Amino acid sequence: MTWEGRAAFAAAAMVLAGACGGGAAHVVVAPPETPSPPQSGPAIDPLPPVRDDGHLPATAAPRRYALSLHIDPSLPRFSGSTRIEVDVPEPTSHVVLNALDLHVVSAAATVGGETIAATTSTRAGHGGWKADELVLTFARPLPAGQARIDVDYDAAFGDELKGLYRVEDSGRRYAFTQFEAADARRAFPCFDEPGFKTPYEVTITTPAATMALANTPETGSTVLADGSIEHHFAPSPPLPSYLVAFAVGEFDIVEWQKEPFSIRAVTTKGHGTMTGLALEAAAALVAKLGDYFAFPYPYAKLDLVAVPDFGGGAMENPGLVTFRDSLLLLDPRRATTASRRALAVVIAHELAHQWLGDLVTMRWWDDVWLNEGFATWAEAKVVDAWRPSFGATLDQIAGVQGVMDTDAMKSARAVREPVRSRSEAEEAFDGITYDKGAAVLRMIESWLGPDVFRRGVQRYLHENAWKTATAHDLFDALDYVSTQRVEKLANGFLDQPGVPEVNVRWSCDGPSGAGRLVLSASEWRPVGSDAGKPRDWMLPVCVESDALKGRSCFTLGREPITRDLGGACPTWIYPNADLAGYYRFALDGPRLVALARNARGLSPLDRLGIVSNAWAEVRRGAIDPSVVFDILPAFDHELSRHLVSQIAGTLQAIDNSLVDDGDRDLYERWVAARMAPREQSLGWEASPNEDEDRTIARRTVLWTMGEIARDPGTLEEADSRARMWLRDPTSVPEDVAAVALPLASLGAGAARLHQLRAAAAHARAPEDRILAIRAMGAFDDPDVLRKALDLAFTDELKLSELRYLFGSANGHQRARSTLFAWEKENWDRLRARLPGEFGIGMLIDVAGSMCTRADRDDARDFFAPRVQGIEGTKRHLDEALEAAGLCVALREEGAQAVTHFLKRR
Repeated sequence: MTWEGRAAFAAAAMVLAGACGGGAAHVVVAPPETPSPPQSGPAIDPLPPVRDDGHLPATAAPRRYALSLHIDPSLPRFSGSTRIEVDVPEPTSHVVLNALDLHVVSAAATVGGETIAATTSTRAGHGGWKADELVLTFARPLPAGQARIDVDYDAAFGDELKGLYRVEDSGRRYAFTQFEAADARRAFPCFDEPGFKTPYEVTITTPAATMALANTPETGSTVLADGSIEHHFAPSPPLPSYLVAFAVGEFDIVEWQKEPFSIRAVTTKGHGTMTGLALEAAAALVAKLGDYFAFPYPYAKLDLVAVPDFGGGAMENPGLVTFRDSLLLLDPRRATTASRRALAVVIAHELAHQWLGDLVTMRWWDDVWLNEGFATWAEAKVVDAWRPSFGATLDQIAGVQGVMDTDAMKSARAVREPVRSRSEAEEAFDGITYDKGAAVLRMIESWLGPDVFRRGVQRYLHENAWKTATAHDLFDALDYVSTQRVEKLANGFLDQPGVPEVNVRWSCDGPSGAGRLVLSASEWRPVGSDAGKPRDWMLPVCVESDALKGRSCFTLGREPITRDLGGACPTWIYPNADLAGYYRFALDGPRLVALARNARGLSPLDRLGIVSNAWAEVRRGAIDPSVVFDILPAFDHELSRHLVSQIAGTLQAIDNSLVDDGDRDLYERWVAARMAPREQSLGWEASPNEDEDRTIARRTVLWTMGEIARDPGTLEEADSRARMWLRDPTSVPEDVAAVALPLASLGAGAARLHQLRAAAAHARAPEDRILAIRAMGAFDDPDVLRKALDLAFTDELKLSELRYLFGSANGHQRARSTLFAWEKENWDRLRARLPGEFGIGMLIDVAGSMCTRADRDDARDFFAPRVQGIEGTKRHLDEALEAAGLCVALREEGAQAVTHFLKRR
């Protein structure tokens, strides 16, 4: 599943993974087969208690499922029958499985041709607030061995974009599924754990002229007496319940290839013409993945399904991969450079899952990084193999700097830690799992070498195909091919949170003037954080220097390392070549400045590392903020998009945390001085056949000039181009419109909001609609912004589109106070609009942007009592409030120095 918080527009957003809710009382009637009457015999044994590890009691284990569902998206409810062949390990009067908000009509077990009726009850699993364990109690114990369980039920379609839910598009209704992490139980009774991996045979009955899709190809259909159609699907390979998927509706289907397996795009009616880019990417990427893994695509078909309202980004259901339609449907004539690349990366991620997660599945949620971290690592690998110019691996490495901020918090969790409840399973879908997990794999790959690492991955997949696995299985395979002790190194990063820091010192005091390098490891902690218990890592460290030929690599542990640098005394040393290691580095202020001024021979990634690590040292309290102000002018003419993005992000962070309101004019002029040469070089229009990296850099530069520097010329030009786009979107290149529209909203009034609403309503492509919605969240004027936020209570915006509106408002410093005040005033209405756990994270995000004690305390006092009891929100709020506290501490530590610097200039 794609983690939404990885998108550039919402770097602070947390994952909104699937979850489970509560159940109503169940009505029991006679099962379809006549049960045997109760007989005297052994007393009913006690009901097994709820397990405190989050697993179901071991009363039975599934061997095979047969699902029969009646789905009519025009109706409020659906119905189904679930037949499960199970192994019963020992005699039991109870079988405990999962069901949520299902009205059970009948339940029974069949053993040796004899049917035994069951009564049903529900209870909450460990740590849960809602009843999602379905208990079947039999009049007499089931014997050990094999049995068949049948459950008939009906249920309402979901209202949280989870389970089996309905979507309306252009007057037609559709039904889609989203089951990860634990929402298959909302659609059918099941043993809803990833370790239970079995075949599924699915039959779906739909209204006439309505299609049904599932993980496997349709093998035939039957027209029933009432005109409805019964669709039969081939049995699936072994799947965990969270990967079962189906869809019902009147679809457009566009086929790219038939052999050796079909590749198709599936959209709601009328949108099939925008699938060409997605199909081209999927066909190329799935072939590249098969080559890398030395294992052909393992399923019978590949359908890419564009879902109009989708809570996550995408979901890797084998054979039926679902995507939020705005990610998949692009107009090839007008799509932005960023959206083309995002499409490739998201498709690559979900297709990588066909091997990493689907073919081989983690045994339990504590190893979900084996799915998500591995697929994140693989997405960049395969996109680079297909389109090297996209720089997907470089994007990931640059993005790791952000996840380190979360990882350094007291509230941070380890990549791999116990999962004892559905809430903890949900919380595992975050940047730690995805981005840190991928970074650790990338570091191991660099340490072992790419060829050795690839052989280990291939061995892991072949040995565990169609089964479940743990991280230990992966490390065994890597150890086998490398003769290294991979698990020892990896465990330090997987089993504890925290960010290592490599401290670098050198001297040239000997009689010959030769240099001596000393490396030592500690932990990076920002100002305001607790010291905590000391942590150790085994670090692969590679350094570069003007005194070295090539790079030197070491394995650094608890003890410092001392090395001679030969006959020369270095001017500079760079301690993390290509940012391959998951650590930050510490140099003193003068040596950081010297490194920046001698950085032309370093790669763009290493130059990015200078800026990010200098800012990290300010936040650690180790150097004065003036050092960053001294470093940044050394890069004024740099146009590398990764370095420009890092500089822009640093400027925004300084603005948010260290600049007093009375000094803002001075800071805006200083920022403009940094970015103006770039704006002059790049302009607003792309040159013919322009390198796409330059296009992306332009967007960053223009945004920084408008949002942070508030440059009048940039804002005036943005407004001019926004007016053109609002009259005719085709008159302005999409890459230009993507930055012009939100900038133009900053100083605009109510008339602009009306224009943006009209543009969203009549947008021909999802990308245009999202652009208009984002611009609605960018108003400085509090009254206009409130009117825009009020759209959350209307049907004008889909549930999944609210992230664009709230994310935009939270991304604009001058809009945050209005956003928070509006949330406080409208909390009850928001909870009515956002049922269950859905969307709470994007409301909490504003708390993480606070940077005064009063604002932080206000956010804590407001959110804490209101999200208590909402599953999956505690860690999100803890991290947001801790981030606010760290910003407060940094402001109190360094704002005066920034004031002094700006006024001195």
